[in-house]
Amino acid sequence: MSDEIHLPFEMHTPLEKIWVSLQPHLLSRGYRLRPRYDPEWVPSWTKIPGVYATECEDSLRNIGALLDAIRISDGTKVVMKQIDTSTNELPLAMKLSTPELRSDPRNNAVPVLDVILIPGNDELALMVMPFLIDFAVLPFRRVGEVVEMVEQFLNCLEFLHEHYITHMDFCWFNLMVDASRMVPRGCHFCRAFDRDGHTIGDFEWIDRWAVRPVKYYLIDFELSRELDPTGNHRFAGKWGQDRTVPEMSETVSADTFKVDVYQLGNVIKKLTDRYTGLKILKSLAKDMAHPDPLKRLTAEQAVKIFQCRKLKWTARTMEQRVWKRTTPFIDRFMVKYRNFNTII
Repeated sequence: MSDEIHLPFEMHTPLEKIWVSLQPHLLSRGYRLRPRYDPEWVPSWTKIPGVYATECEDSLRNIGALLDAIRISDGTKVVMKQIDTSTNELPLAMKLSTPELRSDPRNNAVPVLDVILIPGNDELALMVMPFLIDFAVLPFRRVGEVVEMVEQFLNCLEFLHEHYITHMDFCWFNLMVDASRMVPRGCHFCRAFDRDGHTIGDFEWIDRWAVRPVKYYLIDFELSRELDPTGNHRFAGKWGQDRTVPEMSETVSADTFKVDVYQLGNVIKKLTDRYTGLKILKSLAKDMAHPDPLKRLTAEQAVKIFQCRKLKWTARTMEQRVWKRTTPFIDRFMVKYRNFNTII
C-alpha cells in the first residue's frame, strides 16, 4: 500500500488499473468515470507549463475497491464497489433492496441502484450505490442532529435483527449520510472538504438542523450473515473494525446479535466522548456496550428505551448546541453568532 501511495501521480496503482480496464464497459453501461481512469488519459498537468500535479483534479488517485462515477442518464453521482461474488455481500445487499424490505422505513441499508457484471470475470461484480459521505465527517451542531442519527441506526439494527440478519461490522466507518442537501454544491470523492478536487477554500455546507430530516445509511455487508431463525446465532472469527468487543475471538463463538449492539453502542459512546452536550445518550450507550453480553441490551430493548426517553426530551433540548471538545472558542463564536460554518 505504501509503495502505491508513493507512485508518481501519472502512474496508476494496480487497483486503479482494474478501473481503467473497466472504463469502456462502464461507459457502455451508462456510467462515466473521472478522466484519470480513461484508457486514453493524458495527465492535465503535463499540458500546462508551471502547473504542479497536486493542483489538478486528475492527480487524485483512488486506493481501494470503491470508486465514484457519474450516471450519464441524469448526471447523478454514484459509487461503485468491487464485490467478491463468492461472498454473501451482493445477494444480501440485493435482498435488502427489494421493494418489500425497502418499504420498511427502518431499513437504512444502503440501496443497490445497479449491478454490473464484468465480461470474462466471474469472480467480481460491481455494485452501484448512492454517493454518500462518512456520517461524522461534518460536525454535529445540535443535540437533535445526533438524536436523529442515533434513532435511524437503532431502528436499522432492530430491523436487521428482526429479519435474522447480523451485520458484524456495525461500526464507525460503515455509517454514512446522504449529504446532498447539507452540501448542495457537492464534494469530491477523494477530498470530503473539496468541492471539485482542485479548488481550495471553495467548500460550503449547511447544518443538518437546517435541512432536516437527514437520511443515514449502513454500508458494507461483507462480513454479514443471514441466519436461520431456528439455528445457531453464535459465530467466531472476523468482527469488523471495533477491536474492543470483549467477547471477540477467533476460536470461541459469540452471539452475533449482541456484538452488533455493542458495536453501535460504542459508536454512540465515542460521540458522547467527543462532543459536549450529549449526556442524554450516555446511559444508553453504556448499556448497549456493556462488557457482559448477557447484561447487554438487545436491539429491540435499545429501541424501546430510546423511544421512551425521546418522549421526555423537549424541543428546546433538541435545539441545544453541541461542540466537539477540540473546537476552539473562536470557531464556536463564529458558528453561533456569525453564521459561519467551519469544519471543526
